[in-house]
Amino acid sequence: MAGVAPNPHHASLGTVAHNATVTGTAGGVLSLVALEPAAAARLRSGTRLVQRPWTDTRELADPMALGQELAREAFDAVFVEADFILPETMSAAPRLRYVGVCRGDYGHVDVAAATTAGVVVAHTPARNAAAVAELTVGLMLALLRRIPAAVHYVAAGAWQDPVAAYSEFRGQELGSQTVGIVGLGAIGRQTAALLRPFGATLVASDPALPPDHIRAAGCEPLTLDALLERATIVAVHCPSNSATRGLIGDAAIGHMPRGARLVVTTGEGVVDEHDVAAALRAGQLAGAAFDVFDTHPIRPDHPLLGAPNVLLLPHMGGATDETVRRYSRTIVDDYLRFARGERPAHLVNPEVWDHRR
Repeated sequence: MAGVAPNPHHASLGTVAHNATVTGTAGGVLSLVALEPAAAARLRSGTRLVQRPWTDTRELADPMALGQELAREAFDAVFVEADFILPETMSAAPRLRYVGVCRGDYGHVDVAAATTAGVVVAHTPARNAAAVAELTVGLMLALLRRIPAAVHYVAAGAWQDPVAAYSEFRGQELGSQTVGIVGLGAIGRQTAALLRPFGATLVASDPALPPDHIRAAGCEPLTLDALLERATIVAVHCPSNSATRGLIGDAAIGHMPRGARLVVTTGEGVVDEHDVAAALRAGQLAGAAFDVFDTHPIRPDHPLLGAPNVLLLPHMGGATDETVRRYSRTIVDDYLRFARGERPAHLVNPEVWDHRR
């Protein structure tokens, strides 16, 4: 769910949340993310828990108003997925001791300010790695076998020729492809693991990893340029930051073999969407699939709308029951450790531990 609201005071979901009144005794957790029932029950057995998921309200809280609510209702912990926790949140909430981030990345939380304030921050790494990796492989198969187009062909009543599958819908097998994985973090490694049984040749580029680590994931380590020159399918899994923004644009696409395919399921802004649309229209790329974009949702004039051989999804990569179950159990386990005076297993700012609130 990265990139939901680039400006914390102007949430892309619409009106920011106003101060909802909650009641209860001092302490407890305000969860702005949906928790699976079993994990919520485990937490509620010894802790006051109020749930107000942003996926239900369709609103992101104003950071200052959130801090004021935490102070007014005496919460000492907050769980977030998309909401911003900024210096003003912590200064307005002097009782806040714990921030649980129900995702792997935590760029919407000012960790430095939390550390200064003595607030512990924990996260849920790899919570959606399996889900996104499965979707990535599914998109590769959909592109290679033209599955969406074939479904529409039959549903629209166009299947009149019994041999159409052999003439109009002949595709390629995943096992014959060279798949280049750009970014070999948790999602990239899981994608590689799923691809190995297909027999595809796997190459990967990740400057943060030594070559031995890349080989251990079953991939041949390459520079980005070398990967682009060899791969017939490129899967983008690197994080979105100042070093990667615009990484895959016109120049990079020009290095790819004509007729290659591109799958983008992580890393908002890493791929130049205008350049991909142009490459699809020119036939340089045979197909592309996107689940992440510069904005969510995309605008009506988005360059990829109407481009040929493109699959566009509504940022659904991590949207599985298992993802919710995974982050719920992880964040509740860590909060209960914290409540017992133990270090959370997924502590983001370990330097805070000896001077925590």
